[in-house]
Amino acid sequence: MEFPPIYILSLEGAQRFAPLAEALEARGLAYEVIWGIDGRAQLPQEHEHRVDRAGAEARMGRPMTDGEFACALSHRKIYERIAAGAAPSAIVLEDDADPSLPFFDLGPALTDPPCGLLLFDHKNTYVKVRDRLILPGGVRAYRVALPPFLATGYMVSREVAAHLAFRNGPVVQPSDWPDAILQFDSYACDPRVVTQRGRSVGNSSLEAGRRKHQHKRRKSLRRLLYASYWRRWMTKRLARKLA
Repeated sequence: MEFPPIYILSLEGAQRFAPLAEALEARGLAYEVIWGIDGRAQLPQEHEHRVDRAGAEARMGRPMTDGEFACALSHRKIYERIAAGAAPSAIVLEDDADPSLPFFDLGPALTDPPCGLLLFDHKNTYVKVRDRLILPGGVRAYRVALPPFLATGYMVSREVAAHLAFRNGPVVQPSDWPDAILQFDSYACDPRVVTQRGRSVGNSSLEAGRRKHQHKRRKSLRRLLYASYWRRWMTKRLARKLA
């Protein structure tokens, strides 16, 4: 079966990717495991120059945890690999990804990417319903109107990977998803063809880090004074929420 290159993002010692690897191997699909940056205890000092903590807090309304920075940098590590390769697209799966049968039907259609970014899993997703792709396996994909949550699984073109790796500035938000994706043809699958295996918000290591440091988004009525708030408000009301 012809598929784009598949990269699995995991942490050394985590041993979480075995079920995903078995599912891929059962269909004869090759993959490469990329060891991410471990920021669960602390972001390694050598990566500090690649993040903007003050900018992240200003943008997010709360401090980002070291685990969130490390996760975002780990995805960038894969983007660098994709940008340096020859394949026009690649698939990225986090180690707790659980691909469904439609995912395997969809893969061969992605070797020549139909868009710049295709999200297999997503949450809090607002889309433009009149701008859609019809994909194999009864899957439709709609252009995202606002960056959603989750980076469990996605296809990214080499060109978009190069931008996200080298031209998106220091990290100021989690891996799911930078605002830069709105510059490209970014779509979200409906239904989702990848889900998170055995994970809920309550047992996510990133969520545990936010709770440990009591990192909650601060809301202020001052946000009502900014045009960006009302642009987002209007975009949500003109879009449809998928998930």
